[in-house]
Amino acid sequence: MGGRLRMVLYSPPEVSPAGGQPTYVYQWTRDNVAIPGANQSEYRPGAADMGHSISGSLTVTFDATSTATQPAHNPMKIGAKARSWGFNGDGTADVFARNSYGQLLLYPTDGRGHWYAPQVIGTGWHIYNLLLSPGDFDGDGNVDVMARDGQGRLFLYSGNGAGGWVVAKQVGQGWQGFIDITGAGDFNGDGTNDIIARDSAHNLFLYPGDGRGGWLQPTLIGYGWGNADLLTTVGYFTGSESLSLMYRNQYGGLMISEGPRNGQLQGVLTTGYGWKVMSRLGGLGDFNGDGDPDLYGIDHSGAMVMYYGNASAYQINAMFNGYWKGQATVGSGWNVMNAVF
Repeated sequence: MGGRLRMVLYSPPEVSPAGGQPTYVYQWTRDNVAIPGANQSEYRPGAADMGHSISGSLTVTFDATSTATQPAHNPMKIGAKARSWGFNGDGTADVFARNSYGQLLLYPTDGRGHWYAPQVIGTGWHIYNLLLSPGDFDGDGNVDVMARDGQGRLFLYSGNGAGGWVVAKQVGQGWQGFIDITGAGDFNGDGTNDIIARDSAHNLFLYPGDGRGGWLQPTLIGYGWGNADLLTTVGYFTGSESLSLMYRNQYGGLMISEGPRNGQLQGVLTTGYGWKVMSRLGGLGDFNGDGDPDLYGIDHSGAMVMYYGNASAYQINAMFNGYWKGQATVGSGWNVMNAVF
């Protein structure tokens, strides 16, 4: 929940004999029932959609006798609110960062590729050695943060939806054995947000959330992940209903392993090489407001470079040539931060 769905035409409509300009009528549905007022090419799921299947149709009309309706190919079950919804509740992507003083800062965006002024949203965060945002993990509709301390305890900081906190509580122990922990979105398709963790033997585990701030039974979803030097982010990077785990391999390749929202991973795609120049990589959602999730990299000079995703074009072209729409440097001085997520 919190992203945007878009109907995309694979090719322009045609009529025979040729002539005239088509009109388009979009209709989104929730569990095959029309959603009132949802008649644009894009739809942003809300609280009423959580746990339900969203689909739609497009009707193309040239004249009274030349009309056709095409249902959408990829219905999507809507999960809990993703971290891309934003921590301050304005529906735009944010970045969290921790400085050397142990302050946790929020860098809000305007949803159109620009930053608002950063805000200090916490102090004393130097006691944690790993930070992440799982999205809405406790089911209250607000984006949360997780933190692991030196004893391996995992804490959930519940957001209040306005850039602050409701409560913090311990939600796990024994997590010191993991070298990577990342938010996985609704990876198993049950409507709640999950966590992916890699242990020191390079096994990959899915820890499903129960939607109330707790856990369901973890499962092994991969082994032999020693070639991944950085688990980067999880998102809808291919424009399909599958969530993609993006990671960098030991050769500097940026790779994608897709998860069809059944708790498993399948296949590997290469999106490009040369990513070793980045000290950090991560996803925050749609930075520039074009409907596609983006990826940020922080290079060794501290510059943040935003890579604008091209997921909708991939759905049309079924290829990763020109995977990125482009890139832009969107900030500097990020190397003073000891955590960015």
